[in-house]
Amino acid sequence: MVDRPGIRSAGLVQASALAAMLLAGCIDPPTAAVCTPGTFDTASVSGDTITTSTGLRFIDDSLGAGAALPWCATVAVLFKAYLLDGTPFDSTDIDRPLRFAPGLGDLIDGFEQGVIGMRRTGARRLIIPPELGYGSEPVRDNAGTVIVPGNSTLVFDVEVLGIGQ
Repeated sequence: MVDRPGIRSAGLVQASALAAMLLAGCIDPPTAAVCTPGTFDTASVSGDTITTSTGLRFIDDSLGAGAALPWCATVAVLFKAYLLDGTPFDSTDIDRPLRFAPGLGDLIDGFEQGVIGMRRTGARRLIIPPELGYGSEPVRDNAGTVIVPGNSTLVFDVEVLGIGQ
């Protein structure tokens, strides 16, 4: 099994085992995670590209409909992840969307910041600098192969399937 890059949590197998033990009463439930909303402002706009005060850049492909995603709300997304040179390194599919709440710290900072303000069916390209991504350390799969070199700028194409799910 390979843990998804960008997600700082136990793999699916470990999470399933943990859930089974929790339901069976073998372990105490975890304490509720604390959501910490991030803060950033628009620093500049160049054409379609918005750059935030944290260095995240994004381009809205489609604005979507409904309310804008706030911090701490659960969201379901599809994404494709690439290195800046176009090399793909991760993705989701319609049968396994990524569900998370921005502000819990489960994902890299640039991804959590990048979905804020998106709407259902909205699509956005995130361009994440290393300091909001994986930093200077390379990301390796379970076999030890480097799938994201250190100091990589990351590109994520994100589509919101639903908010509050």
